[in-house]
Amino acid sequence: MNLAQQIFLVSNAFVMPFWISLVLLPRSKFTSRVFNNPRFKPMHIFALLYALMVVPAIIQSPQIFSMLAQPTLEGIQSLMSTPEGAAAGWIHYLCFDLFVGFSVWKTALERNQSFKWVSPILFLVLMFGPLGWLIYELVSLWAKSAKFS
Repeated sequence: MNLAQQIFLVSNAFVMPFWISLVLLPRSKFTSRVFNNPRFKPMHIFALLYALMVVPAIIQSPQIFSMLAQPTLEGIQSLMSTPEGAAAGWIHYLCFDLFVGFSVWKTALERNQSFKWVSPILFLVLMFGPLGWLIYELVSLWAKSAKFS
């Protein structure tokens, strides 16, 4: 098993406790402690893993930076066609989807929204990222106008 495969597997396993806490334990002290730390949040771990994959790749192959600076569909496809590229892309998704999930969670707490409907939407954020976030925003708008929280 190469390094990209190891990082991919570890990242997938490591992200799940954070999502479980957001979805199933949204008002727990544990979730609050983990996600309300002013200096270090779980997303930082995935950003670091991403950096450990991407920075050495760019140093080793500077043309990667050029491909990212002026992306083409073919260029991105070629970057993602390697195990390292796919693992880096996946960690990128994990990091930003967790960031969006954190944002939804934090906003729901601030709005005192019911996690009976927010938690299933958080699951959609986990599975579909931006689509889950869009659904949260639309349902929040509807809930506000319907006085449903």
